Parts: sequence; structure tokens; C-alpha cells
Amino acid sequence: MANESFEREDEVRGWMQEFASIPVDSSPVLDARDLWLKAQLLKRWDAQRQAIAPIERAEPVHIGIGVAGALVLLAWLWRSVPASTNTLAFATILSLTLLAAAAILTVAGLMVEGSIGDRSAVRPREPYLDRP
Repeated sequence: MANESFEREDEVRGWMQEFASIPVDSSPVLDARDLWLKAQLLKRWDAQRQAIAPIERAEPVHIGIGVAGALVLLAWLWRSVPASTNTLAFATILSLTLLAAAAILTVAGLMVEGSIGDRSAVRPREPYLDRP
């Protein structure tokens, strides 16, 4: 067992010596064209992010207005019915259930959108921009 570990050490030592003999190339400095392209790409990403920001901030407001409108409509329809019947009770329960389902789906959608938005805040890496 001890012999095997010494043999393994010799293999590792040989590999490390081969690895150390490989010349290390210094990374080339970006020329003016590459720097300009990178700056234009970053400028475009920032402009896209700024253009979409007001829309993303307004989405929860629109959803709230829609839910409030549905509740007002439900209350208005409830008041306009002359007598309480089994059909009315069923329709009310069904409406409230559908409204709750819509609210749950809205919250889930906002959570998913938030998690996607967090990941998209990190700029994608382009292979030609990786050079320092």
C-alpha cells in the first residue's frame, strides 16, 4: 500500500513538472476597436434596461387595478340581484374562487418574474469580450 502511494506521487510529480514547463502566455491588451465595441455593447444593454424599467415598475399597479375592478364589479352585481338564491350563492362562491386563483397565479407570476429579473441583471458574457 505504501509502495502504491509512492508510485502515485511519482506520477503526480512528473505531471506537475510537465505542466510547469508549459509557457504562460500573457493576455494581449485590448486594442481601441475592441474597447469601443465593448463600450457600445454595454451602452446598449444599459439603454435597454432603462427603457424597460418603467414598464416593470407599473406591472404590479396594473394587476392591482384589475383585481380591484373585479371586486367592484362583483359587489355591483351582488347588489343588483333582487333575491338571494342558490344559484346566486353558487355564482358568488365560484367568482370568489376564480378571483383567488387569479390572485395566486399573479403572485406566482410576479415571483417567477422577479427571479428571472434577478438573473438577467447579470450581463451575459460574450466570448470575444473576455479578454482583459
